[in-house]
Amino acid sequence: MKRLIIFVLLMLVMVGCDYDRFDPITEFAEPDFVPNADLYDIRHSFGAATVIPENIIVKGRVVSSDRAGNFYRTLVIDDGTSALELMLGMDYLYHTYPVGVTLTVRLQGLAIDEYNGVLRVGLRPDMWDYRSTAYMSHQAIADRYIYRTTSVADVAPATFKIDKLTPRMCGRLVKVEGLLADEPDKTWSGGRYDIYRKFRTAQGDSIYVETSSYALYADQPLPKEHVSITGVLYYGAVAGSAKAFIIKMNDETSVTY
Repeated sequence: MKRLIIFVLLMLVMVGCDYDRFDPITEFAEPDFVPNADLYDIRHSFGAATVIPENIIVKGRVVSSDRAGNFYRTLVIDDGTSALELMLGMDYLYHTYPVGVTLTVRLQGLAIDEYNGVLRVGLRPDMWDYRSTAYMSHQAIADRYIYRTTSVADVAPATFKIDKLTPRMCGRLVKVEGLLADEPDKTWSGGRYDIYRKFRTAQGDSIYVETSSYALYADQPLPKEHVSITGVLYYGAVAGSAKAFIIKMNDETSVTY
């Protein structure tokens, strides 16, 4: 019996040594997620694809939702100064991160880049990967960098006229009023890919609305009268044309008459 006990103890030591070869999972308590920078600071400090070396922690309220299928495996936070898109790489994010909940995010070690005017962060991609940021793809990994607070509040968009929009506002939740669809006889999407529908104001200013073919409202008809549209603002090329402002809605309730 004594020999058996010694053997078991030796096996436990060996297992412990093997475990030490792997990177331990770091769990951060709430006090470790104390914000020390605004998203405005991040936008003006980073832009090109890079990995953030500093211990920077930001916070913001979730303003996007994948509930209706128009956002795919990412979410956007806005702190009132700027915005950031998180490359989570998971489905049903609205269950864990509903619109209006405040998140604090530890940026150290994450890769950051810009896509269609919006700063986004994710894991550092493999050397062979063509992307600048990679999806986290697992809740345990996301929890290393993201802390969900208990603070939840209604999110109010900032209202702008099209001629007052600037690329620095990208990622923010905005509301644009007085828009009329160029082709009101069509649906929001209904295709195989994301579709961009053009809207104009009475003054002739234009903006595009991006809708995924997987959105629950993709086959619904476009409004035939003037409307206000709320969504996350982007700025990029549309169908190979020059760059334009783009709104991405959470769902069909983002359209008001």
